[in-house]
Amino acid sequence: MVEGLYFHIPFCSSKCPYCDFVSFVSDPSEEYLELLKLELNLYQELDFNLKTIYFGGGTPSLVPTKLWKKFFRSLDLKGVQEITIECNPEDYEEKDFQELLSLGVNRLSFGVQSFLEKNLKFLGRKHSPKRSLQVIEQTHRSGFKNISIDIIYGLPNQSLKDLKEEINIIKDLPITHLSAYLLTPYEDTLFGELWKKGNLELPSDEKVEEMFLYLSEELNSMGFDHYEISNFAKEGYECKHNLLYWTHREFLGLGVSAWSFVNKRRFGNYRNIQAYKKAVLKGIRPVEREEVLEGEDLIKDYLFVALRTKYGISKQMLKFIPESLREFFVEEGKRLRLSKKGWLLMNEIWWGLTKQLSTFPHQTNGDIIFKL
Repeated sequence: MVEGLYFHIPFCSSKCPYCDFVSFVSDPSEEYLELLKLELNLYQELDFNLKTIYFGGGTPSLVPTKLWKKFFRSLDLKGVQEITIECNPEDYEEKDFQELLSLGVNRLSFGVQSFLEKNLKFLGRKHSPKRSLQVIEQTHRSGFKNISIDIIYGLPNQSLKDLKEEINIIKDLPITHLSAYLLTPYEDTLFGELWKKGNLELPSDEKVEEMFLYLSEELNSMGFDHYEISNFAKEGYECKHNLLYWTHREFLGLGVSAWSFVNKRRFGNYRNIQAYKKAVLKGIRPVEREEVLEGEDLIKDYLFVALRTKYGISKQMLKFIPESLREFFVEEGKRLRLSKKGWLLMNEIWWGLTKQLSTFPHQTNGDIIFKL
């Protein structure tokens, strides 16, 4: 049962040096939005019980609200609990937020990235710290109660003092959710190229751990629950859409490079916008890559997303976890989750568990492995 829709809007005013998402420096077109509607029609035979809709990018806030108004007329929003649009701080004004709220959008996620000017310049961002503060207040004044921001930490030469300064600013903001992402020099990004050449010096593992634990403890003291490795939320404001990803529920991704998880299949669309357009106009699903998940592959996939969250996995799985890894797990009721230090070693722990898959009971959704 498909519970979430993801729409990828792959247009940006410029390419950030750290971003590895598929995007193009161009203005969004009404034609692209029409392609999204056509693609959705190609999946009519699926069973839908929509609870969430998420517009990500790229930069969805480059789309004028008049185009969103036309696009939303084609959506059946009955039963949908959460509609998120990712925004850059510089794109919309207060009247735009009021318009989005009237359309049914009830969650906005702002790519703030930093409240310090020096960090914004390093990250190639166009907005100022002042603009970020203004737009958050405008959004709240417009009637939005569910406001999320992204920040990036682990920058070269960033000190714990710098991070504390950022958190002190956040304390006074009317936000309900925060995503804190560690700067990662992904391949095929400018930062990735600089790091590969030895021209980008990142903080030590010890410094990263110090920052990660500080963020977790300080945000918790401010009423934010650390419910996923990179995500914090006030009570009741966890991102419902992202929880679909992390709890192995079904979602359909639409648009260039969008990924889906349906019927134990992960499949991704064409990354080339012309190939995507050509397929959709022919009435063909624009799928470029596909993987059917069964047996060990399904368990491996589930563990990778489930261990990212505070909900973890069933406590019954403890007997399948090697003694060498048990120190990184915490038992809570009927659940078994990674500790905060375990989260810091998430990839290594996941890899260690996958080596034990032959001892795991290969059951289906709803049984010992997957049941929440």
